[in-house]
Amino acid sequence: MTEGPEASGPGLEASDNGQPPSWQAPTSSNPPAGYGAMPPSQGAVPPGQGAVPPRPGYTPMPPPPEFGGAGQHGAPGPYGAPGPYGGGPAGGGGPYGGHGQGPGYGQYGGSGQYGGYRPYGGYGRPYAPKPGIVPLRPLAVGEILDGAFSAIRWNPKTILGSSAIVAAVSGVLQAVALLFVYHDLINSLNLPQDGTNPTPGQVGGFVGALFGVAAITVIFTFVTNTVLTGVLTVAVGQGVLGKKETLGGAWRATRGRIWALIGVVLLKYLFLGGGFLVAVIVLGVIVAITAAAHVVAIGVIIAVVGGITAVVFTVIIDVRWTVAVPAVMLEHAGPLKSLGRSWRLVRNGAWRVFGITLLANLIVGIIGEIIKVPFAVAGGGASGMFGSTTTAHQSDLAVILSSVGGVIATAVTAPMIAGIIVLLYADLRMRREGMDITLQAAAAGQVPPAAQPGPGTPPPGAPGGPGTPGVPGGPSGPGQGPQRFGPW
Repeated sequence: MTEGPEASGPGLEASDNGQPPSWQAPTSSNPPAGYGAMPPSQGAVPPGQGAVPPRPGYTPMPPPPEFGGAGQHGAPGPYGAPGPYGGGPAGGGGPYGGHGQGPGYGQYGGSGQYGGYRPYGGYGRPYAPKPGIVPLRPLAVGEILDGAFSAIRWNPKTILGSSAIVAAVSGVLQAVALLFVYHDLINSLNLPQDGTNPTPGQVGGFVGALFGVAAITVIFTFVTNTVLTGVLTVAVGQGVLGKKETLGGAWRATRGRIWALIGVVLLKYLFLGGGFLVAVIVLGVIVAITAAAHVVAIGVIIAVVGGITAVVFTVIIDVRWTVAVPAVMLEHAGPLKSLGRSWRLVRNGAWRVFGITLLANLIVGIIGEIIKVPFAVAGGGASGMFGSTTTAHQSDLAVILSSVGGVIATAVTAPMIAGIIVLLYADLRMRREGMDITLQAAAAGQVPPAAQPGPGTPPPGAPGGPGTPGVPGGPSGPGQGPQRFGPW
């Protein structure tokens, strides 16, 4: 019997007792038959090294930084093209034609983007629903200004309609008052034709009548503008939630708060004006005392420094009371309580509120003047255009055209100011109290946790349940306590 060839080759050793050859792992010095020299990375660990070196083209992952680092999630890098089978490294692959270099993930942190998504936190603004004129989250300055303009586009019928009505009524009254002063009041002086001065009685009657007309005009304008502010506050507040309040609904919501509105505005300006007047009187007394003591220079310095200080404190207090009107309308707070409420909301953001209101008034003032200029120019050239030859005709037409320009300017700019104040109020509440969560729930038609009925509460519409006058969630009836407007 012919025996086959003895198995031999690298890794196989014949046994002396005729047993099958034993298997031994090939080494770099003893490669298998038919194979070339093995790369060092595939063989045994070289002497003096404790770990297998990485294969060519492989980049080790960097160690993750400590938690809270300022890095960012890097976007996954592209995968290399597969290398040819049986060939060497290709596309960053290994010696057997593997894939290229794996994704190069960046460091972990909170400031960058992950997978293309927007960042969250201080480096960017998170996503927030925007059912109405602004997103329901703390607002930037540009969003507040843009939201005031968006409110007009969102609900022009209520906002521009109410503003135009009030501006027209107030403008007509002012025009009538001016025409009365120009004609009847001045002509009533009966000035002598010989150039002599009018009598004290004539001057006193003229001044009294002038102050009477001015007082009536100012009071009427103050009341109408206050009511307009309340109506616009309700309309803009509902616009934040994505709801278009009707003119009738805004008026009904304002009608029961007129006296509170007038009270808070009166208290605000009485405190501001009264405090400034007291400061002026005190400084005047100091100047008089120093003048009597022949130290006028010291008195002037004290007056200047005191005057600047009084102006600064007046501005500070005025800024702190910026959002008192929205507190009256949307929270149904009383005049004094709303002033305190505004003070607390603005307390840690007075500079920001001051800057936004100053910028808003500057923008609105420029817009108003741009609207008025064409009418003023037309009034100045009306005599030549219409063939008027008397001064009375010129002044009458100038007054009428000026009043028309004032009505249009007020109708456009009043909603802007009211919108900015309401959005400032909403922004402050979202920053201080997390009101954005409540507003998001209200915009989605959900009941905030604070407004959910407790166990044993009668169902809506039932006696004593939500929807009943005087019960939270329902209208206020006569003699009932004030209720908040919506989720505010």
